[in-house]
Amino acid sequence: MMLFIVSTNCATKPHVSKIDISKETHPKIIFLNYNLSEAENGKKTATFINQKTVEGRLRNSSSKYIAQGHIGDLVCSQFDKNKALITKQAIENPLLKTIEYTYDSLALEKKTIKTKKTPFSLRLQLSNATKTIELSEIIDSLQNTKSLIITKIN
Repeated sequence: MMLFIVSTNCATKPHVSKIDISKETHPKIIFLNYNLSEAENGKKTATFINQKTVEGRLRNSSSKYIAQGHIGDLVCSQFDKNKALITKQAIENPLLKTIEYTYDSLALEKKTIKTKKTPFSLRLQLSNATKTIELSEIIDSLQNTKSLIITKIN
């Protein structure tokens, strides 16, 4: 009886694919380069450097992308031509650099240093419908954001 239930459960379940065929036929990766700076009053500004789009699919997500952002972290959002949100990713604050160093006792220590200006790059899986990418800063614990820059996709 148990063998019959297991075999019918495995055999009768249809395979439903939720993969968007248009994304599968020509997947693209976009590389975006920016300069990020913070003024004395704490206001961040982002300056666009360049972008490059290539054919391909990301194998894994970078360590700079995080599940949940904190105040000061960035959010990268992709929008379609109607300004509808396609995807959104939180990014650790690029102005905070973590370095490792050793003391005379050879014990490893970590220290976080805050910089005022840094170049940084994003590598994203690009949706075929994406027309703009917005970079914004998380400004409060409710995950509200303030737009830093909007980049049009070529």
